[in-house]
Amino acid sequence: MSRTFDINLVATTGDTNMVGNVYFATFIKWQGMCRELCLVEHAPKFLQELDGEISALTESTSCKYLDEVWVGDRVSVRMSIPWIRLHLMPLEFSYYRITEAGEQLVATGEQMIACMRKDGRTFRPGPWPPEMIALGDLMGADTRRAFTI
Repeated sequence: MSRTFDINLVATTGDTNMVGNVYFATFIKWQGMCRELCLVEHAPKFLQELDGEISALTESTSCKYLDEVWVGDRVSVRMSIPWIRLHLMPLEFSYYRITEAGEQLVATGEQMIACMRKDGRTFRPGPWPPEMIALGDLMGADTRRAFTI
């Protein structure tokens, strides 16, 4: 069963364009915030090691916008990890507007993260540290085919 890591935000004028709706790039910024806060809480050692030999590179990111989000809207960004295979880990995001009437899905997104090892000025695929496999297990990811240390 897949679990999510959730962050709750309120859209501010700093998140919007001149029209007043949340700028498309803000959704990508929120993906990064959710990912980083999850690492701070559940894999702090991995986060600290990112300045050394190990890197987590974002290979791709996307967002599908289903409805506008406006200044003052409350938004819940929910991240899940469906699987970890080899050196790859997809992160899936769901964005919900939260109102007194309930929740409305306003966007979905995805990032593909690759665990890489520095080799001079280049990178090569590397194994996931145990802490990241534990995070995957905690979130209900299929980790059976992960490349681990």
